Amino acid sequence: MALKDEGSAKKLTITAPNAKGEAPKDDAPLEEKIKYTIAAEVNPQLASHGGFVDLVEITGDKDVILNFGGGCQGCSSVKVTLKSGVETQLKSIYPEIRNILDVTDHTQKENAYM
Repeated sequence: MALKDEGSAKKLTITAPNAKGEAPKDDAPLEEKIKYTIAAEVNPQLASHGGFVDLVEITGDKDVILNFGGGCQGCSSVKVTLKSGVETQLKSIYPEIRNILDVTDHTQKENAYM
């Protein structure tokens, strides 16, 4: 943490290099790795629209089950976000994933971004 004096205004800068947590080791379970990637890479992108995604489970067939919330829940663009964003990103990092499925109730639209 640093306090900079910029003329009449003071600016507080907080550095938090471990805010996203420590990256899991290569031999960590797939669930742990995916949770980290969602927290460190996916959710910061979704946060620009007030959204987020949570890992619900990974099936024995390596299907990744996700639940969207915030601005993503009920958003008309969530299918594009899932296929072109989240799925592409996760499958490129973890090729063992078979499918990525969304189990969100998108009929709830009160916080939807679009």
